[in-house]
Amino acid sequence: MTRVPTFVTALSMALVPALANAQATSSEEPPRVEEIRAVERGAFVEGDVGLAWIVNKMNDRGYGPSIAASISAGYDVLPVLSLAIAVHAMSASVNEPDASDTGVRGDLFFLIPMAEAQFALITTERNFLYVRGGAGFAFGLPGKIDEQEYGGNGPAFSGAVGFERFTKLRHFSIGIHAGVLVVTKPDIGIGLSIAPTLKYTF
Repeated sequence: MTRVPTFVTALSMALVPALANAQATSSEEPPRVEEIRAVERGAFVEGDVGLAWIVNKMNDRGYGPSIAASISAGYDVLPVLSLAIAVHAMSASVNEPDASDTGVRGDLFFLIPMAEAQFALITTERNFLYVRGGAGFAFGLPGKIDEQEYGGNGPAFSGAVGFERFTKLRHFSIGIHAGVLVVTKPDIGIGLSIAPTLKYTF
């Protein structure tokens, strides 16, 4: 007669831990799935190389098409706003003078560190249409030719409109921008540029 209670007791002792374990398992939160973003926003580096042309004369000297390049590092403060420190480089190939022009002539090279702000006007998940503005200081080289003042250092300003698209490799984006770069030494010079861009966001 004692076998039945003994069996029931043993069965209860076996089932209670199993039921407790099943209840604990069911009460646990499901595993979290990492969210994969379409694009990365944050700290970035960006570079470009393109064509430039100073369209006006500086000190009665005309300049032809040339090369411009830049590199920048910045941070996306907001999804539509980023701030950056950039260094622009632009060459200016002087045109051949007339036979009556005996003045000093030579090519110029501008090195321009600049602070910039960029604002996105139109955005989608991967595409951005933006405007960018900046201000800095230009170093025009060479400073002298044949002991005569030629280049010069002074404030510089920039503005651009551009398009950026993030690739499926979400850290990388490619784009293109067209802009204007204004130098104040050795004279007021207005340079137009167009360049493709490559950007990496950390």
